[in-house]
Amino acid sequence: MNKKTIWIFAECKDYYKLIYKLQYLNIFIYDINYSNNQIHLKINSNDFKRIKKYLISYNFKKESNTGIYSIIKKINDKKIFVSCILIGLIVFILLSNLVVKINIIHENKEIRELIKEELDEYGIKVLSFKKNYKELDKIRNEILDKYPDKLDWMEFEVNGMIINVKVEERIITDINKENKVCDLVAVKSGVINDILVTSGDILVNINDYVRKGDILATGIIKYNEEDKRYTCASGSVYATIWYTVSVSIPLNYYDYVETGDKKYNLIWENDGNKKKILKSRFENYNSKLHNIFHIFDFKLYLEEERETKKILKTYSEDEALEEGIKKAINSVKIKLNDNDEIIDKKVLKKTINDSKMDIEVFVIAKEVISAQKEVIIDHNNEEGID
Repeated sequence: MNKKTIWIFAECKDYYKLIYKLQYLNIFIYDINYSNNQIHLKINSNDFKRIKKYLISYNFKKESNTGIYSIIKKINDKKIFVSCILIGLIVFILLSNLVVKINIIHENKEIRELIKEELDEYGIKVLSFKKNYKELDKIRNEILDKYPDKLDWMEFEVNGMIINVKVEERIITDINKENKVCDLVAVKSGVINDILVTSGDILVNINDYVRKGDILATGIIKYNEEDKRYTCASGSVYATIWYTVSVSIPLNYYDYVETGDKKYNLIWENDGNKKKILKSRFENYNSKLHNIFHIFDFKLYLEEERETKKILKTYSEDEALEEGIKKAINSVKIKLNDNDEIIDKKVLKKTINDSKMDIEVFVIAKEVISAQKEVIIDHNNEEGID
């Protein structure tokens, strides 16, 4: 039997009457659309001759593969994708004359902030309309005239939707400025476990206990109790630091499980900031992003929202203890810098009361405890300096 299907259409005022006649003729309908007194049917190609023979008054015709209805149907079948493309094109057109990013190119943070404040006053901001060359040149000259002691040169470079602002700082050399002398001092108390000093005279040893404020390395180099040379002590001194952390873990907790229901949303991102176009329709959900297009720092995503529901669960005693230790370690990690690390931990106390576990954890960390502190030298009274 031929399984090839075709779409046919005809004028029809009584939808139900026609369906009844088709059922009487044993015509199987795969799909149906009805609007504006016109009916479109998807049927087996072999049934078309029977319909033409017995339903003469309806004057059924075959749909063309390239007809307008076929195009509309294909668009309707992929309406989410097509909608995203259309929205993307509209957004692109709207943004073609907008500024999506401003790069202020200078190593000095204070200069970058100064220029940003001035640009804000002139209306040069992210998502503002671009100004022409004449306007930018006028703004450039006014900013340079306003800060003759700070700025030496400034230039705008427009690259599509991005504006690069190049700045040169005016440097005024102070010939009376002395080289800085500094010590390394302890910012925390602890036991020294590593010394990585690159300049200066080291005053402590490994396993020494030091208190906050103690000098670890000095920039005043002595010989026979006399100051012989000045420098700025630099490097890192590590120490063992102890923390005692108290944590409470409820034995009952909620977990989130996906229900299978999905909704879709659109998200646009500019310079790392994301914003939803539509309001989320689930109270709790997991999110998965599909990239639609990416232009400079502007991105458009199709977000797949997967609904989740809360399920009440209960920790075992071992699971609660493990979760409590993790929480205690994380609370210490927040206080650490990138070069610091946790080197050991131990549970000191554990009790279970009122459906919760209370634990006390002893956490040991290796941390950089050194920081530079400038030393003021009275050069008028110095003696014996090489």
